[in-house]
Amino acid sequence: MTEKETLISKLSDLEKFALIGYIYTNDRINAYLASRGKKLTANKNSLNVQSSRWINSPEVQAFLDVERARRFTAIEQSTAESDTRSKDDVIRELNLLANQETEPRRKSEILMKLADLQQMKKQDEETEESKVSFYRPLKCSECILYKNAKNELNKE
Repeated sequence: MTEKETLISKLSDLEKFALIGYIYTNDRINAYLASRGKKLTANKNSLNVQSSRWINSPEVQAFLDVERARRFTAIEQSTAESDTRSKDDVIRELNLLANQETEPRRKSEILMKLADLQQMKKQDEETEESKVSFYRPLKCSECILYKNAKNELNKE
């Protein structure tokens, strides 16, 4: 068994269930309350400290790391099945990932990619009317009208 597996084995099924809920809601206190299985009588401050201590424990962190990795690989596998995506689909999925992510560094990376994609979307929406066309002047010898008029004068 790896180190993470041994740490995770120390958690009860109820704690694992509560931690999966925590991954989706980011509500530390309710996850802690659900993991205990009984009504706690602690005051709000001590409950906050206990839930913080529980979430930051090595067993819980190991489980959260493994579960998030499993969830991201599941998302990657589902994306591999549907290779063609529109930019709107990618933007929607990045928004979901950004909302679910709790690690600030990873969340900022997702948001930066999202901003880049939205900027690209704006560039694609540029219409023909907004483009500026430049015409270079022609010499008389290159102009079709001049050539036609000269040919008619030569025929007469």
